[in-house]
Amino acid sequence: MSALKDGRWGLVAVQGLLFAAVAVTALMPALTPAWAPLLWQSLWTGLALVVVGSIGVIWSAKDLGESLTPSPVPNRAGLVARGPYHYARHPMYTALVVICLGVAVGSGATLTYLSVLLLALFFEYKTRVEERYLLAAYDGYAEYAQRTGKFIPGVGQLVASL
Repeated sequence: MSALKDGRWGLVAVQGLLFAAVAVTALMPALTPAWAPLLWQSLWTGLALVVVGSIGVIWSAKDLGESLTPSPVPNRAGLVARGPYHYARHPMYTALVVICLGVAVGSGATLTYLSVLLLALFFEYKTRVEERYLLAAYDGYAEYAQRTGKFIPGVGQLVASL
């Protein structure tokens, strides 16, 4: 099945649109409550979340190395279970949601929070698709998934086949 027919790049496109929704809703002044700019603590908290999430993305990307791909289909460069992947199966998605949550906290825009929620739900869906491919591609993935949390350590271990 070709990459276009099986929808993998469609998932990447939806992911990009959700990132754009977070950015656009955060930047639209009409969507931001009048009190948001007055809450400097929310700006600092938002910035801290963006920094922590950015560190997570960089760490995850570094440890993925050649296995990094935006597609849910593995490129067969090898299963990575070191660094943040020792603790969670999808730490990059977690880090991206943390970054976007930081944008929402900093902006105070309700629609930005909604966009972050949609992004998190999308990542839940995308990981279900992705893990079917990972189970087929890597013999040790089922055991890895049974002992490793999905997005955060200790939460969401795979207990049944997808």
